[in-house]
Amino acid sequence: MAEKRQFSPLTMLGNIDKRTFSAFAVYDSLVRKRAWRSPLIFALIMSGFALVCFLARKTHEQAVLLGGVLLGVGLILPVVWFGMFFASVKRQAKRSGLSPDKPQYFVTLTPEKIHVEKGKEQADFAWKDAHMARRVKGCIYLYVSPARAFLLPDCKDSDRAWEIISTMLGDVKVTDKT
Repeated sequence: MAEKRQFSPLTMLGNIDKRTFSAFAVYDSLVRKRAWRSPLIFALIMSGFALVCFLARKTHEQAVLLGGVLLGVGLILPVVWFGMFFASVKRQAKRSGLSPDKPQYFVTLTPEKIHVEKGKEQADFAWKDAHMARRVKGCIYLYVSPARAFLLPDCKDSDRAWEIISTMLGDVKVTDKT
């Protein structure tokens, strides 16, 4: 359990731009959730079947053709999957109207909780329930649950925010990749 430390509340603006959002989407899906594994496994399996077909070319007349089809499918579909993923991220960023000049939400770090405001909506999250935090170049990803994160782009208070988050979550739940 992280030590309780007293500090004055710090409010951070969640003014996310398209680039920050895209970097987070790649991290969250491809790195943290390891979504890249399924397309890779598919490509390896199909390539293995294609190899078996190529090895059987002397005994089966159409083996090379079938092997070529399996290899093509095994390589093309993962490329299409990644292309669709990146296109989806780009579409979502565009549709969200993200702008560094317009904060999407405000995150206030207090000794008791993480308080988030978006328009008229408000939510509080206990530090003990926060899932993890990751600091990358240009942003802090603060996960209040395994499925929900708030992005805190770099600003003059970023170092102080990271110090607070690190203290409140403890070494096990934070990663600094800057």
